[in-house]
Amino acid sequence: MHPRPQPVVVRILQLLAVVTLSACATTQTARGDDASTRLLALLPMQSGFGPSDHDAYEARIAPIAAEHGMVSESTYTVAKFLGGAGPSEASSVGVWTLQAPGSLEGVMADPRYQGESALRDRIHDMKRTVMFLAREEFAGAAPAPDHVLLVGALAMRPGFGFEEHSAYEAAVAPVAARHGMRLYRSFRVLKALGGASNIVAINIWELDSAEALSKVMADPEYVAKVEYRDRIHDMATTTMYLVNKRGGSR
Repeated sequence: MHPRPQPVVVRILQLLAVVTLSACATTQTARGDDASTRLLALLPMQSGFGPSDHDAYEARIAPIAAEHGMVSESTYTVAKFLGGAGPSEASSVGVWTLQAPGSLEGVMADPRYQGESALRDRIHDMKRTVMFLAREEFAGAAPAPDHVLLVGALAMRPGFGFEEHSAYEAAVAPVAARHGMRLYRSFRVLKALGGASNIVAINIWELDSAEALSKVMADPEYVAKVEYRDRIHDMATTTMYLVNKRGGSR
């Protein structure tokens, strides 16, 4: 079962069209230099449509979105759904920057954008699309082109939040690094627009190979931390995807 989208979600889901940023951070920082709000989306499509249809739709709307300060950083193709309460049918993951406080409102109010709503609804599964407003807290060096990426929407149990997750992430980082897995980007969720309300972070990890994740999970040092992981995280809701970079500058 998927929650029915609230009215604000329906409005935000109209913002699936953006233009690519021309610059990105390529050096590791504790937090991105750009403090702009991000919009992250898990995007399922209607039957018979796929990532190329989403990209074609974005290309139509990109100039409108750019005028209002909404630009695309990255688009990823979902290679495999690994589990969780998020949309299992998602075919793309998108990351956008909102360069001004009124970027969303400006796009939504633009009559040119509103004229494209029929096409938007015909190709996207709007009821199952889930979005998050977020702030980037960590940005690492750009991953190698041939490396696999893991996207996680991380849910926490009551009483735990982004700080506890980050501390856990730091504790397991040396284990992950031994097997070729490292954190690439981390976003603190400011507001969930549909889906589970206890998602506190969206993380993107770089994997040297498709086997890296299973090697990490089999490592005795990691296994010893599983009890604590499960105590603070809502693992049934936490959603993971293996993805491949498709477009964008980050």
